[in-house]
Amino acid sequence: AAFVTEQFLPRRQDAVFSDPFVFQTSATNQHIRARLIMLSPFPSDIVGPLAKSVAYLSSRFGSIKAEVFRTPGAENHFFRLHIFACSAGVKVTLPPTFRGIVSINDYEGLRRRRQIRCGRAFNERVRRGFIRFGSCALENDDEVFIHAEGKIELMLRTEGNRVWSRMDRGMQKIFQRRLDSSRLLDSAFGAAGSSS
Repeated sequence: AAFVTEQFLPRRQDAVFSDPFVFQTSATNQHIRARLIMLSPFPSDIVGPLAKSVAYLSSRFGSIKAEVFRTPGAENHFFRLHIFACSAGVKVTLPPTFRGIVSINDYEGLRRRRQIRCGRAFNERVRRGFIRFGSCALENDDEVFIHAEGKIELMLRTEGNRVWSRMDRGMQKIFQRRLDSSRLLDSAFGAAGSSS
């Protein structure tokens, strides 16, 4: 698999017109695992609207897993993410502050075939109007465009945290049981040793 991490420093719109920057990663036979980090602007760049950061991820035969992070202070640093998985699936984990559009090629057909799965927090933001399915984006919208032949999974970052905390609680119980049983054994051997 190809592992990539890219940090995006926001730029003012007037600077981007003369010098656009687009991050691209493509692979033929590899899976792509991408971590895209939206950074907060320098204080001198806060004046004026910021341009959207743009990323293209494509794989001809591999799946694509993309995680988008938004650092504190980067709430107005919007992004446009294009994903092309020509013969496999896609999993996208978006920041909890994601607001904008998700455009999926052949959305109705994939939905009928139950190839699109959305996490609970993602669906909640759709219900509340923060996320829309379609291709008409506003200036202050994040944008995700997906073309995939396999299954598509859409999640927000908060959902993974809940799973891990649940797993941590389970591990804590296991460790506590082991600790309790070892204490029981220690006390039993201690009592046996003192009686001899």
